[in-house]
Order: sequence, then C-alpha cells, then structure tokens
Amino acid sequence: MTLFSKQHRPYKTTIFFLFTLSGLMIFSCKSKNSGDHIKDGDKNNYPNYFIAHAGGTIDGIKYTNSLEALDLSYSKGCKLFELDLVLTTDGKIIAQHDPPGITEEEFMAQPIAGKYTPMNMDSINCWFQNHPDAILVTDKINDPQKIYDEFLFRDRVIMELFSWDAIDKANELGIKPMVSENLIFGTSEIEQILDDKKIEYICMSRYYHISGNEDLLRRLKKKGIKNYVFHLELPLPIPEPSAEQYVWDYEMDFCYGMYANDLGLLDSLLNEQR
Repeated sequence: MTLFSKQHRPYKTTIFFLFTLSGLMIFSCKSKNSGDHIKDGDKNNYPNYFIAHAGGTIDGIKYTNSLEALDLSYSKGCKLFELDLVLTTDGKIIAQHDPPGITEEEFMAQPIAGKYTPMNMDSINCWFQNHPDAILVTDKINDPQKIYDEFLFRDRVIMELFSWDAIDKANELGIKPMVSENLIFGTSEIEQILDDKKIEYICMSRYYHISGNEDLLRRLKKKGIKNYVFHLELPLPIPEPSAEQYVWDYEMDFCYGMYANDLGLLDSLLNEQR
C-alpha cells in the first residue's frame, strides 16, 4: 500500500465536495464549545491535546521539521512534537518530509527555506535531552527497531506505524505505537484488534469524522483510545480564526487531539489559566 503523507494524501474533488456538504449538515446539529468535554480539573492536560505538526509553523511556513520550529512550539507550551523521519542516501535518519536524495552531510549543510536549522538524529537527540518533558511523535518511518537503536529516549517516543508487523515490533520493543488510518479503515474487527494489542494511540484525517464513522470513533474514544487528527486544512463549514480553533470547538467528540500547525490556540488556552 502506498503511504501518503499527512499533507498530501490525495482525495478526489468529489470527496472534498462531500466533506464540505456533510460538514455543513453536521455543523447545523452541533453547538459550539465541543471542547467542554474537558473537565475543569483536567485543564492542566491541555498540552496533551496538541501535537506540533512537522515541528509546527514558524514565520507562516509549515512542515519545516526544523530546530527553530521545535523551539517556537515548545515556547507556546507544546509537549508533543511530530517529525517526518526519512533516510538519506547513506542510510541516516533526518527530519524532512520526503527523502532528500542526498547524503546526511549534504542535507545538514543546507538551511531549510534558506534560514532554518535542519535536524539529523544527533541534533534530535540533543534537543530532546535538553527538553526532558517533550515527546517525539514520528511519521514516515515504519521501522521501530531503527528508532529503538538510534533515539536515546525510548520512553518518550510514539511512532505512527503503517503495518501490523511494525506495530507488533514496537510493542515488543516497548515503544508506543500509533496506528495509522490505513489500518483503522482497512481492517475488519478493528475494535477487537485494538483491544488485543492494547493500542492507546491512533491517528487519521479529519475527513473520516463525517464519513459514516462517527459511532466507531465515539466508541474508541469512550474506550480511552487517543485519536489525533490531521488534515486540519481540509475545507471548514464555517469561517474560523484557525482550523485548530474549529476542531477544538466542534470536532472533539470524535477525537482526542490534533496535529496542529499553529500552536497559538494552545498558547491561548494556557494563558487563560495563568
């Protein structure tokens, strides 16, 4: 199966139309502040609901997977950081959306967007060592053994994985797996499988919230499975200050948290507590 990226998994125009139409219908039945599912006593957990997508947006630029993006997202209170991990031509792990087709040395010598610091496994380990409350969430790489061997903080990593074999290997190694959408919606008896494998995390596109899966997603959430959604940039039924705000206000019945590009909402929620 081809593994499409979170940013570029293709959907046909008709699907976007149905998404928008369905969203309008569902929105008409919803009241704002779906975020009320969070009890007052749980508000210290706000950072748990946000994953900085590819490190988070910096200077309006998404998906840099850069050192500066991690620093900025951390300064806004983020604790979970997704990085797209791919291999260079000499087999080294680096943080970039697509394999660069060059060596690690060549990659590290090229600033991202001309000004941001690229990251390899050495710099990733260094950053997480300096931020002991941060958790790495991986994308792209489907090899738990390689992360086990090279990431120094095995108790602080969640791996999005795309095959049951990889998920079983992660469980064997003591790495927390996050089951990708291609397995959730491509497997019969999925609820029983998730129970049997003691899965805590799943992730999927927002598209699936309004595609006839609402009951399944509510059941999974009731069981304590944490579903993080991406594709926040898909068409929204109404204008909002941000896609993150829309998901927070209207779609938290179907998910636990989100892959956020903009961590401004988290920053605002935390500031309200102070």
